[in-house]
Amino acid sequence: MPLSSTSFERHRIVEILDAISQGEDKNEEMRECAIALDSLSVKYSSVSAANAYSALAGLLRILDPLVQWRSAVLNATVEADRFLRSSKERYALWEKEFGGKPGVSGLLEIANRIADITAIADIASLTKCLSTVPLPVGIQQNERSQWEGKIPFPDSSERFRNIKEAPVDLTVAFLKFHIDGQSANQVDHLSPQEVHDLEIEVRVSRWPSERQELRLTPLSVEAKSTYEFPVFTFEKPQGEAPYLMSARGRAILWLPQGMNARPFEFKYSAEFLPESSEQPVAIVGHRTLLIEGTDISKFQICGYDYLDRKLFKIRDVLRRRAGVTQQETADLLQVLGPLCNLAGQAVQDNLFPGSWSEKEFQEKVLEHLRRTPFIGSKLDEHAFGAGGITDLTWHGLPIELKVTDKLTTLSDCEKYFAQAASYAVAKEKKTAIVCVLDYSKKETAPGTLDRLLGVKYDSDSGVTICALIIQGNLSRPSALSR
Repeated sequence: MPLSSTSFERHRIVEILDAISQGEDKNEEMRECAIALDSLSVKYSSVSAANAYSALAGLLRILDPLVQWRSAVLNATVEADRFLRSSKERYALWEKEFGGKPGVSGLLEIANRIADITAIADIASLTKCLSTVPLPVGIQQNERSQWEGKIPFPDSSERFRNIKEAPVDLTVAFLKFHIDGQSANQVDHLSPQEVHDLEIEVRVSRWPSERQELRLTPLSVEAKSTYEFPVFTFEKPQGEAPYLMSARGRAILWLPQGMNARPFEFKYSAEFLPESSEQPVAIVGHRTLLIEGTDISKFQICGYDYLDRKLFKIRDVLRRRAGVTQQETADLLQVLGPLCNLAGQAVQDNLFPGSWSEKEFQEKVLEHLRRTPFIGSKLDEHAFGAGGITDLTWHGLPIELKVTDKLTTLSDCEKYFAQAASYAVAKEKKTAIVCVLDYSKKETAPGTLDRLLGVKYDSDSGVTICALIIQGNLSRPSALSR
């Protein structure tokens, strides 16, 4: 169903671009559409159609840091221009790859504006124009093959029989990437300074005459000294086209990334050697790898391994959440770390015996957070927001504190989400924290730490809520065996 698949994605992209032109972020939606377009491009028999959808996928990935730049500027984030520089560097690589290829002239004309962007208002005009560019309608490979050989010549004379068919368009389609035996995801993690398997599978529509070798080379804006990814080479295969080929190599990241650094980005190019007049070939499919290189073993925020790993996952969720800036993610993790440390201490040392009022709990939490050097006086108490008073705020991020004498799970915390989300909206934040002290009498062992922390998106407000349960009033382990 090529037409329905194409029209659906096209309609979705127009809606996303329109929303961006009106000031919305839509970063996660753009990334999802880029992946979908990669998948569509490998199915087309037409080089023009394959080029167009592959190029559009690349433009969506260029728009991603542009939209982040706009959000960072509006939120007065430090070094916001790094997003603009990233976008322009990506555009330079994109223009070099697709310049002069059939099917992308309209996209090239609009994309030229990226190099001249200096103000966030330029993003709206860029996305509006991009949404009006017509794209070719492609026929998928499997649909084309159904008709081949079934349509008779209109005349059986020799002049029709001797017509020479035009050669099949020359395309290299990237079908699969596997990292350490697992299919590549939107973002993959590679432990730094360790060797990892990288497998690739490609489809070549035909092999140009006189060419002996196909070479696939990794490209990146990252410094070459930070990584080593394999160059894949294929010799001319036997048999009839199209050719399906796979290979395996080794990949390594030489340096770990910081906790708040964006993932490495790699893209594979393709060329036939020796070079021919048919260069460059049409390169389509999912060939962009986003690699996370944080050293998880050194990732210590709260001092409790279960909760540290959960915080790592929450960071990834927030990175994919539209509208959540890199600075806001860093702020949330900075204050969530000490809160998780308190939750770990509460289980380890029974810090909250007996019954507690909300005022007493707030005093305890306030004391613990202000003892953290990088928080200290920057933590605000009883700030106003949305016509009410927040318990605590950190860089404008609301921290709502609650107590209960009933055994509590993360799903039970949802009744507090609307209040926290209201404060976040009033403070122009996309995240909030709900921290609940459960001081019910425990007749069993306390819950494991990884079950105490979770994250949920509040669709009504567009705010992502991080919920944390602190367990109090624990029984002595010896008392549980009586």
